[in-house]
Amino acid sequence: MAGALAAVSACGGGGAGSGGPSAAGGSYSIGVPSWYVAHLTPGKAGFSGVAQAIWTPLTQVGPDGKLVNAVAQSVQSTDQQHWTITLKQGWKFQNGEPVTAQSFADSWNAAAYAPNTMSNGYLFANFEGYAALNPTSGKPATDTMSGVQVTGPDTLKVTLVKPLSMFPYVLAGTAFAPMPKAAFKDLAAYDRLPIGNGPYQVAAPGMSPGSQQITLKRFDGYAGAKGNAAQITVKAYQTDSTAFTSFRSGAVDIATASGNDLSTASRTYSSQLVTSPTAAVVFLGFPLWDKRFSDIRVRQAFSLAVDRQAIVKSLLQGHARTAAGVAPDVIAGGGGSDCTACGYDPAKARELLAAAGGWHGPLTLWTKQEPDYQNVLEAIVNQLRTNLGITSVSMKAQPTDQIYPNLLAHKTTGPFLLYNGAAYPTVYSQADQLFGEASGTNVTGYKSPAFSAGMNQAAAASTAEEGVKLAQQATTTAMADLPLAPLYYPVSGAVHAKNLSGVRLGYLGDVDLSSVTVR
Repeated sequence: MAGALAAVSACGGGGAGSGGPSAAGGSYSIGVPSWYVAHLTPGKAGFSGVAQAIWTPLTQVGPDGKLVNAVAQSVQSTDQQHWTITLKQGWKFQNGEPVTAQSFADSWNAAAYAPNTMSNGYLFANFEGYAALNPTSGKPATDTMSGVQVTGPDTLKVTLVKPLSMFPYVLAGTAFAPMPKAAFKDLAAYDRLPIGNGPYQVAAPGMSPGSQQITLKRFDGYAGAKGNAAQITVKAYQTDSTAFTSFRSGAVDIATASGNDLSTASRTYSSQLVTSPTAAVVFLGFPLWDKRFSDIRVRQAFSLAVDRQAIVKSLLQGHARTAAGVAPDVIAGGGGSDCTACGYDPAKARELLAAAGGWHGPLTLWTKQEPDYQNVLEAIVNQLRTNLGITSVSMKAQPTDQIYPNLLAHKTTGPFLLYNGAAYPTVYSQADQLFGEASGTNVTGYKSPAFSAGMNQAAAASTAEEGVKLAQQATTTAMADLPLAPLYYPVSGAVHAKNLSGVRLGYLGDVDLSSVTVR
């Protein structure tokens, strides 16, 4: 990795939150990636610590990674396809409007309705009636999904197009949060200044054009566990490194740290650093549409030529764990060793490549335009050159909003280094995202009837636990084909000012904003 930044004095809470408001609880500031605040509507916002602060969906993933009911009193089904959801009473939006079953139905229909162009709308594709809201041509004839029926003030009935035993986990996502009636007067304005039902509300003016920050104020009418701080200033940065630099200068009180910054933080801010395993994998994906990778022996050779332990130890300074599967053990069903070619064996790698006909011509590898990934990929390029004898090897980096569309359109040739985090904490989610034919993150082009059949069995299982076991088996089926080579499981970190405590990371490495206490 690049050299560490020059050491500066530890941040002592000199960020935007210093001094705090008069309300009990004080205030603090946090630096986050810019996409966290680019959109603030459930159907457009990604899953993040900011989104979790503004909304509370039907279910939530607790600090221990287990699913708990939030606004839901119960989520039940006898066949995993027809679900009855009963809400708890007493929940309100931040404008005083009660949270009802209709609030969820309205929000879900708005997200799924194609003309609203909400980026998270695809998450409702498994709902009956989604297709009618997303016709292949022309305007939809309806704006409501037939599979979402409000049967009482506190009761919803949901019908899926096929069984999904993991559905209660799915409902924990930001996209499944409710929206009040007031939101539909002007959806564009609501996206900038939302009215949520979470522990914190966005203060006016919200996200103004050209602004790089928003202010969150504690919602004292919140029906769940209330936030500890009275006010939070959320500042947006293009990269984690920029946020970390701002923390070091005293501009923010909390920042996430990854890669070389995490190593710097562990040395400089050891008493102010919180780390946690992340429910994600960094992998080397193979473009299965590129004929040079059609032979599995070539893919196996590339995987065996990568020294994962050296990357974790030297480049990542130990802030990761080598991977032998697609999911770490911090999520249900993770921790499996289903990649038989994920060791380090240069001799075997050369033997396999030779048996497949050898390598001819130049090779280009790809990754996201982020320093940490570029440094890791540079090491992989050198290892492939040394261990496989491929002399003409180069690498290219593209912005996230370019590399994914190019891969999905099969416009890229050569392997690629990417990250994938589980949308919800089960191996089913990770496998579906990486290998499912309809997945927007299946960038290898992998298709397998056997895998799809196994995942369908997992989805139709009578319990989530049984579904996890079947998803493990389906994952093993996919990994036997090696469409990608898992490399390592990242470790997330966050540094905080000395006057803060209770800093806690979720399963995807986001800071739980409600848990932070200002001393």
